[in-house]
Amino acid sequence: MATSRLSDFDTWRPGYGGSVVTVYVAGTTTLANIFSNEALTVAVSNPVTLSNREEDGISYGKWPLSGSLYTDQAVTLSIDGTDQTGVLRPPLTSLSGQDASAAVVTATGGSQAHTLASIAARVFYATDYGTLTAGGGSSSTNNTTLTAALGAAAGAGGGFVIVPAGTYAFTQLSIAGGVILCGQGRGVTILQSQTADKCVTLAGDAAGLRAITIDGVNNTAGSIGVFAKAKKELLFDDVDVKRFAIGMHFKGGRKLNARNLYLTNNTDGGRFFGDDDAGNGADGDDFMFNEWVGGLVSQHSGVGLEFSYVDMKCWHNALRDVGFEDNTGTAIQINGARWTRFEGCWFTGNTTNLNVLDDTDSSNEARLSNTVEGLVFRGGEMSGGAVTLKDTLLDVAFIEMELSDVDFTLTSPVNAVLLRDCAEDANVTVSGTGSYLTRWYKTDHGATAGLTTDATATKAWARTLQPGEVVYLIGKVLGNARNSTSVGAYHISVSGKRPGSTLAYDAQTANFTVGATLTGATSGATARIIADSDSGTTGTLTLRDIVGEFVDNEIITGSSGGSATANGTLAAQNCALLGSVTSLRTAYEDVAGWDATFAANGPEIELRVTGAASTTVEWTVDVSVTSSL
Repeated sequence: MATSRLSDFDTWRPGYGGSVVTVYVAGTTTLANIFSNEALTVAVSNPVTLSNREEDGISYGKWPLSGSLYTDQAVTLSIDGTDQTGVLRPPLTSLSGQDASAAVVTATGGSQAHTLASIAARVFYATDYGTLTAGGGSSSTNNTTLTAALGAAAGAGGGFVIVPAGTYAFTQLSIAGGVILCGQGRGVTILQSQTADKCVTLAGDAAGLRAITIDGVNNTAGSIGVFAKAKKELLFDDVDVKRFAIGMHFKGGRKLNARNLYLTNNTDGGRFFGDDDAGNGADGDDFMFNEWVGGLVSQHSGVGLEFSYVDMKCWHNALRDVGFEDNTGTAIQINGARWTRFEGCWFTGNTTNLNVLDDTDSSNEARLSNTVEGLVFRGGEMSGGAVTLKDTLLDVAFIEMELSDVDFTLTSPVNAVLLRDCAEDANVTVSGTGSYLTRWYKTDHGATAGLTTDATATKAWARTLQPGEVVYLIGKVLGNARNSTSVGAYHISVSGKRPGSTLAYDAQTANFTVGATLTGATSGATARIIADSDSGTTGTLTLRDIVGEFVDNEIITGSSGGSATANGTLAAQNCALLGSVTSLRTAYEDVAGWDATFAANGPEIELRVTGAASTTVEWTVDVSVTSSL
């Protein structure tokens, strides 16, 4: 227990001059131990006679020592045998030997206070309910112990069942509503089951797993790592489910809260289905309003993650910052699911990144809720692997993603798929009905405003073209004079091109192939070869879709076998208009000298406006760009 200061007579108090103060252990007549220093090393006699000072006929009293008196006991003060204080208790610094069950605590940032007794009542240690043996322990015995602890938590209305670090065999567990099975960390506490059935069933709302690995060991046929049906607010926090035939299978469910959830090396990783199960309209649920943040889906030979309409809706679900890596089957399958969002997710090393199609059962609600709609990937990256897109594809979009070496295939699409503000390298391919894959960039749209005060052609808008890029531009221009009544209106168009950049080479050992991808061994830069002026061991390549910067004297190789040494660095080419600027409608202008036109200038194509001398003209320019990139 800590030291407390007896501060009642640290200063002069009227009416107590020369009084005798006795310090008792609280609730007793035993004299307390008192000291003149906080370290409790200089004892003071008990009782204590207060010092006396007379002033204006009033007697004042205080402790006779400099400073104060101290004790490490709960005490009361008796003054002259008549006056008595309440109990003075030292502050608690340790609960050793103390009953603090009624102490009230509030979590940082929280508002609800709880007694320590109520908090302790929510925690159930599995080892208090039987034998729990790590390593080669009996799966039956371990299962009995875990079931007893889970049952105790369920009987208390919910709580946390704590499992120590180690690897424990078990058979099947059922977790009731409000009960969370907690280990000491993912990969630290491991529960292993090779049962060819549902191994962990989340049987009630708000059940879950935390800081634990559920391991099926050898992908036993028929095994399901975690199963739930029509449950709400399930919790996963720092959990890995691995090596089952099916890692997780949810038949309906709402408001799932998953944080740092991992699915690893299952045959199929996660099945998230809108599923009525028994088909009676009351046995399942939609799968909706679920969120998964952080974690990884990896090494699945079947489907890593599937969102599917079975006979109820699968919609309004979101994943954020989840990785999909090294899946030899399909990383994600979207089967008739709607309004599914992936934000900041990444895809690397997968054979197929994404397979999207409608639910094939045409009887399901007249196909009003089982066609793909509102599928959005925003941010993140996709490197390598296939993307297959089929059927309705309403409002399917990839937004602000980095795409490299991805193969898109569109089959019988009803609606266009949008790539908006995505960065693509030279190895992105499109097959099937490729016309339904559309690209849109914010920088290709929009208006600018500015002023001219003379008759000089002035740049009002510009676009820098990439090597090999071809564009078609449409400009709508309005001029409105500030110091006269003159106006002008123009609607013009033109095509333009920037030739590919050139790269000289020497020491060629194998011929390059036009259309192949060129890679720099030192820089890692890549580009598409669109022309080759070959003079034997020397020559010049013309390149587009350039990513990175080639460096002098590095080895450059083509994807079809070409090889040489770079002789210098890339030489950029200037833009040129393809044909003349065309008026889409007859220009209207009050002043014949005003003008609006497109012009090439180095790497840019500009829209230039011309006003008149001594006239302030306010120009509004809106340019739309259709680009080959």
